Amino acid sequence: MENNSSKDIAVFTFARGSQIHSHIADSESYQFVERIINSMMTRNGVDTPKVGIGGTKEDVCCFIAGLIEYQLLYNVNVEYEVGDISEYDIDMSSDVYDDELG
Repeated sequence: MENNSSKDIAVFTFARGSQIHSHIADSESYQFVERIINSMMTRNGVDTPKVGIGGTKEDVCCFIAGLIEYQLLYNVNVEYEVGDISEYDIDMSSDVYDDELG
């Protein structure tokens, strides 16, 4: 594996629709996370279909861990998806168009 320690930031991007599965989109878990993101957007006066979450590794980990802790504390039904674990390379995919990324 190549050492990329000189990089300033790691960005992980999903192609539009690549993670959407009807059984997940209709789940309580999805609705829980969507409410959190919608609330964050509303508080900041943002209305857009595209979302980016960034910060230090520690801040992002704490945000995600906080969602999990909330789920455990309030017993929110989170459904896990086990599926394709192959890596997605945005540069190698012909399904991604420039308008989806910018």
